[in-house]
Amino acid sequence: MGSAVAAPLRVEVVARRASLGARGLAVRRLQTRLARHGYVVGRRGLYDDRTARAVMAFRKVTGMSREFQADDEVFRRLGRGEGAFQVRYPSHGRHVEADLGRQVLALIDHGEAVRVYATSSGAPVTPTILGSFHVYLKSYGTNAKGMVHSSYFIRGYAIHGYESVPPYPASHGCLRVPVPDAASIFAWIRYGTIVDTYYR
Repeated sequence: MGSAVAAPLRVEVVARRASLGARGLAVRRLQTRLARHGYVVGRRGLYDDRTARAVMAFRKVTGMSREFQADDEVFRRLGRGEGAFQVRYPSHGRHVEADLGRQVLALIDHGEAVRVYATSSGAPVTPTILGSFHVYLKSYGTNAKGMVHSSYFIRGYAIHGYESVPPYPASHGCLRVPVPDAASIFAWIRYGTIVDTYYR
């Protein structure tokens, strides 16, 4: 009897784990899925600092341990479509929401989180004030306290870049964001932009 011989099939196995400095298809897929939910990723195909911060924000939103590595569980949850930031105040239009329980900050437009960042809010002894406020002052550059590109929403409380942004509440009441993200956040926020701070 004759026999049939199938043509060889090449299969590429993509690792479901990535960390700082990794490159390749797995990283590109990770970045694509993060970006769909508004997480701000970095250079395409490279697990750089910005991509690591996006993973940290995703892990915070989904209640995972707060670290910068994308393990198998991160890939699995992204594959299931998890990780979207749940907007609390869609009626506030173009605004900012800070979920202090999860330590994330989101820029909201038309009811959708268009950018999601990790943040560090007020430490227990100097908590961030809760409520809905409006940005009344914007200060470009770095001030004497090391605050970078500050958008003030009530008294001395501001959204600003800072050298240290740990994965837990550590500020004097402000909403700290990583310095490399500060300029784009500052540019997005306008005078009068609503800032909502709350515990979900």
